[in-house]
Amino acid sequence: MRNPYRTIDDVLNSPWAASAPPVETTDRVLRSTKLEDSIYKDIRSGDGGLDQIEQDAEKKLRSFPALSRDIFQTFYSLMPRQNAAETLSTAARKFNAPILDHVTQSEDFSTLKSVCEGRELPAYEAAAEFIAKTAGELDGLLSDIGGDKGSLNTLEKLENARRQAQEKLSGLLDMLHRAPAHSKELEQAAIKAANQAESKRRQVEAVGKMIDASTAGNQDIISTLVAQAVQSAAEKAEEVQAIIGAWSDEPGNLERNEVNEELLAKVRKNDILKNIAKYLGRFREIFVQGKRNGYAYGRGEKYSLELGNDLSKALTSELAMLASPQTMPLFLQKYQRKQLKQYQRREPIYKGMGDIICCLDESISTAGNPAAWGKAVALTLLEIAADGGRNFALVHFSGPGEFKTDLFRPGTYTLEDKLAAAERFLNGGTNFETPMREAIRLMKEDAFENAGIVFITDGQCKMPEDFLEELRKEQTERRFTITGVLLDSGSPGMDFSLKAFCQNIYRTSELAGEDIVRELVNARI
Repeated sequence: MRNPYRTIDDVLNSPWAASAPPVETTDRVLRSTKLEDSIYKDIRSGDGGLDQIEQDAEKKLRSFPALSRDIFQTFYSLMPRQNAAETLSTAARKFNAPILDHVTQSEDFSTLKSVCEGRELPAYEAAAEFIAKTAGELDGLLSDIGGDKGSLNTLEKLENARRQAQEKLSGLLDMLHRAPAHSKELEQAAIKAANQAESKRRQVEAVGKMIDASTAGNQDIISTLVAQAVQSAAEKAEEVQAIIGAWSDEPGNLERNEVNEELLAKVRKNDILKNIAKYLGRFREIFVQGKRNGYAYGRGEKYSLELGNDLSKALTSELAMLASPQTMPLFLQKYQRKQLKQYQRREPIYKGMGDIICCLDESISTAGNPAAWGKAVALTLLEIAADGGRNFALVHFSGPGEFKTDLFRPGTYTLEDKLAAAERFLNGGTNFETPMREAIRLMKEDAFENAGIVFITDGQCKMPEDFLEELRKEQTERRFTITGVLLDSGSPGMDFSLKAFCQNIYRTSELAGEDIVRELVNARI
């Protein structure tokens, strides 16, 4: 194509003469505050695995590290804000921005957001998972978006060349305006620069249209790949939430710190603990809700200040940080780290009920989800006992004479003790007399006062009449009750095996698992 500009008048009357200087561009699609950048820098520190993924991907797509940062921002921030389109680099505009659009439009995004918003650890773990999946599909995505893996790099080079030609032309035109006398040499240089800029503009336009056409034609493929990565990220976030919620001494603390990282690593290596976590985190929430509903403090008497994350007690000056996008990240950080200034109130102290003994059937038929559910119930009962300063015993049982008792005295056990008890599984037959004799022994010899027994089983077992008579005498003398939980969702109608010695029976064939836990909690707080 011949040059469109032949004279200096052509150049001066062209759009190039009136165009503004090129703006500085960024690879970041989303804006972030200095505080958010500081938070990200802190939690990102020491992650060599993600560093390597970004370095490898950056060789193919220069803006990939910025995409990694934007993905975390999308998951973590309450109100993600975009940079102006004209400030985005080529790769950010043509690749990063469309990927982020697909992320927010994916089916699992709302679930992902509900888990990650304002929570460092699940947001970071989810972002790392998404980036790892996307890096693995990067060649395909670059081809689907650009029509060719090198198209985005080609377009970026052309846009840089156009920008340089435009800057050169602007400089020559400025020199012409300031020149004291007519300069044919400057005019020819300006004409040449204008034609070069126009040539690059046309090339940019052509390649840009090709990339847009390829992106439009491959929308379904791109959407599917991104949706798969979002699904994996959501699963990772929910796993983090479940593990911390189930096993941490501070289930509400979702910071990316050494304690939480070690806990995640330990549980992820153990299928038994992971399976229990699917239930236990939710059961602990039910217990907390049950306590909250069990009594009301009223407004209480404000008499001092303390640090915490109870929004009902937070000072107005702390809540005011929610009014500004600049201070909202600070509020989230203080909330998560329990550093909000709040009123301390005089509140009533409630004495707990009796000790708790949980007899848990670990016959071979309970292996898998039934065992995980039963362990989660037992550990929830342990939480109830600990909250009330009561003793707790977990009696694992299977066949005749096969049992193991884990004792938990208030303030004397550790997380490792809980994990060890959770990992234990006897994997034998079924005998009810053995655990009940152990429960009676605990009352007689180990100071389990006013104890209540929760008996969890999935099987049928008939106890001898002489032992049933002995058990009834003990119940009359010690005034304890036995609550049976029958795991019979697959074979209803087996409650006769518990009727002989249980005063209350809950059956999974009649009530959902969470409803049974709610009943157990409400009866013991």
